[in-house]
Amino acid sequence: MVVSCQEKDPVVELKGELKSVSYNPDSKSFILTYNNGETESVSAMVDNTTNPPTASATLQDGTVIYTGDATIGGAATIVKDINIVSQFVYDGMSLYYLWADEVKNKRPTVADVNPESYFYKILNNIDKQHHWSWITDDIESLLAEFEGESRDAFGFQPFPLYLDESYTTVIGFIRYVFPGSPAEKAGLKRGDVIIKINGQTITVNNYTMMYGANSATTFTVLDQTFSNQREVTVIPAKLSADPVLYSNIYEIEGKKIGYLFYTNFTENYNSSLYRVFSEFKAADVTDLVLDLRYNPGGGISAASYLASLIAPEENVRNRDVLTIMSYNSYVNSIYDQYKWERKEFLGNYNSSKYPDPLGANLNLDKVYIIATSSSASASELVTFCLKPFMQVEHIGEKTSGKYTASWTIHPFDDFNKRAQPIYVASRLSSSEKEKLKNWGMQPIVGRYTDKNNNDFIATNGLVPDHLIQSQEYNTTTWKPIGDIHDYLFAKAISLITGLPYETRSTRSVNQPQFKPAELYPTSESIRRQAVIIDNPALLPSGN
Repeated sequence: MVVSCQEKDPVVELKGELKSVSYNPDSKSFILTYNNGETESVSAMVDNTTNPPTASATLQDGTVIYTGDATIGGAATIVKDINIVSQFVYDGMSLYYLWADEVKNKRPTVADVNPESYFYKILNNIDKQHHWSWITDDIESLLAEFEGESRDAFGFQPFPLYLDESYTTVIGFIRYVFPGSPAEKAGLKRGDVIIKINGQTITVNNYTMMYGANSATTFTVLDQTFSNQREVTVIPAKLSADPVLYSNIYEIEGKKIGYLFYTNFTENYNSSLYRVFSEFKAADVTDLVLDLRYNPGGGISAASYLASLIAPEENVRNRDVLTIMSYNSYVNSIYDQYKWERKEFLGNYNSSKYPDPLGANLNLDKVYIIATSSSASASELVTFCLKPFMQVEHIGEKTSGKYTASWTIHPFDDFNKRAQPIYVASRLSSSEKEKLKNWGMQPIVGRYTDKNNNDFIATNGLVPDHLIQSQEYNTTTWKPIGDIHDYLFAKAISLITGLPYETRSTRSVNQPQFKPAELYPTSESIRRQAVIIDNPALLPSGN
C-alpha cells in the first residue's frame, strides 16, 4: 500500500530556503530546489488508499511536501501549517461525533494535508467497518440531493451487480424510473438491464455514470428477459424526484387496500404523502401496504410525518413519542442545558409548509410494510418505531441494520438550519471562508430507539414476520410497481384477504448468478448509513 521514505535520503541542511518542489511518479520521489540553486531527491510516501493516490514526505524541519495525484508529475505543494480543512474536521468530530472521545487525541499534524484521508483515518473502527460517516467537498450538491434535487440526473434507479465471481464487470438492473424523467422519455423502464455505458464495459471506475452525467450518455440495454439488445441515449437534466413514486387503491375480496411505493424520505415532498393518504382516507381504505423495498432512508422529518399519517389517530393527537435519540456526553449535556428534546414526536411537523397529518390519518391498527435488505435507516426507523402503537406486518427480508443518526456539519454556514456550523462566520477571514466553504461532513452523531428505548442492534437489522425469498437478482420475474402479482405485494394481499399466495419461481435455470456490488452515489450511501437529522437543534458555534 505504501512506499516508505528511505533512511538514506539526503538530510536537508544548510542549503538555504526551499524554493520549489516537483514530483516524479516514475521514481516516486520529490525533487527539491533551494534558493541557492542546489537540488536533491527525497523518496515519497505514496498512499494508494485514496483515489487518485497521493504522495508526501516530511522533511527534517517538519515541512511537508505533497502532491494530490501521485500518478502524474509536476509541481508539488510545500506545507508548513496544518491544513485548515483538516483542522475543521478535528474541531467538528471532537465535539459532535458519537465517538468523540476517541478523536480527541488524534489532532491533525502538518502531514495531514488531505482532509478526506484524515477524516477517514480518525473514525471509530465500527464506523470504518460499516462506512457510516462521510465527508464531501461539494456540500451544496449534497444538501440539494437530500431535498430531492439532482443535477445532471437521468431519473432511474439502478441496482449495480457484479456479473460474476471475478468481481470486475458491473451491470445495472433498473429498479424504477421516475415519471417525466429523461430516462422515461428515452424509453427506459423497470427491469431493463444496462450492460455498457457509451460502448464501454461497466466497472467500479465508471459505474457512477448510471446515476448521472454532465452530457448525453448512451446505454447498451437488454430487456428484463436478457434479450433484445438496444442502444438508448439519455440526455441528463436537473430533476426534482418525488419519492411518492406510485400509489393506488385495490378492491379485493371486500377489502379496500391502499398501496404506496415510497423511494426515500425527503421532507420537501411531505405534501405528496398527505395527498395520497387523503385519497386513501376518502376511499375508506381498510388496509395499508407501505412498500419500502428499495428505500435507503433519509430525513427524520419525513419519517415522522409518514409515521403520523399511519399511526393510530389517538397517538398522533396526543403527540406520543415516536423515537428517542442519544448522542455523545457533550451533546447530551447541551440538550439538557437548553432543555431541548432528544425525542421525536408523532404529529410534530412544519406547520408553515405542510398540512396537519391528522387531516389524512387513516386511524388503522395494522400496517403491512414491505422491507428488504435494501431498506435502511429511516425505513427501519418507521417500521420499528411504529410497533409500540400498532401491529406491523413486515414482509420481505431482514433489513440493512442501520440504527444510527447523522448530522450535516459545515465550517460556518447553517444552510437555513439544515447544518451544524463549527465556527462563527464573522471570526473567519475571507481567505479562510474560501478554503472552507465547499466542505461538509455527515458523521454519525447518535443512535435511535423506539419510545420504550428498545433497539435492534442485537439482530443487526429487522427480522421479517413473513420471510420471502428474494427475486431481486432475477428480472425475468419482476412485475411493474403496484402489480398485484408482484412477489412481495402478492404476499401482503394474501395476508389481508386470505387468498392463496402464488408467485412465479425465483430463478431462471439459464440466468447467471450475479453478485451484489453495493455501489452507490454519495447521497444514497449517506441515506443508507444513518437517519439524517435534517432539523437539528443547532448547538452554539465555537471559535
